[in-house]
Order: sequence, then C-alpha cells, then structure tokens
Amino acid sequence: MDRDQICCRVAEVLKVLGHPVRLQIVQTLLTRESCVKNLWSCLELSQATVSQHLSVLKGKGIVDSAREGVAMRYWVSDDISKLLIGTLMDHFGMDCNEASADSCKEAK
Repeated sequence: MDRDQICCRVAEVLKVLGHPVRLQIVQTLLTRESCVKNLWSCLELSQATVSQHLSVLKGKGIVDSAREGVAMRYWVSDDISKLLIGTLMDHFGMDCNEASADSCKEAK
C-alpha cells in the first residue's frame, strides 16, 4: 500500500470507530465475544440498531462473526482497532474490562 492508501484506510477505521454506538459495541466485544442479543441487552439498544452497527463494523473488517446454532457470535478481529480503542480508553482513564463490567450484565 502506498501512503495515500494507508491514510485512506486509517481515516475509514477512525470514521467507523468514531460513532458512539459502534465504539460501545467494540469496547464491549474487547472484553468478551458476544451475540447480538447480549449486546443489545447490555447496551440497552434495539436489536435492529445493534445489528446495523455490527454490519458496518464487519464490513470494514473490524469485527468478525461465526454462527453458533441459531445465533451469531461476534468478536473484534482487527488488531489495530483493539490497540487503538484500548489506548484511547486508557488515556481517558477507563479500563475496557471495568467499563464493560459496570455497564453490561451477561444476558440469559
């Protein structure tokens, strides 16, 4: 990749991660893999909203998924996004594990 391509890719990732809902989803998925139901229950958002944002994240290669029975399991697959979000959360004094534990209970 040349310099322009790299800058465009970085800008795409930052734009995708710049949305508060997508940032919350990625932050939650950094602590554990999860299905859509757990995410929307945890984040108190509609299933449609979470699914729409997961689709964007997956389309940009930030998250990946695998089918488990009737559910889809999601996780953060992009190492740069993991590092970026972890670094930013740490900079602002928020541990991803603590933030996720405080705001999210595992859905049954």
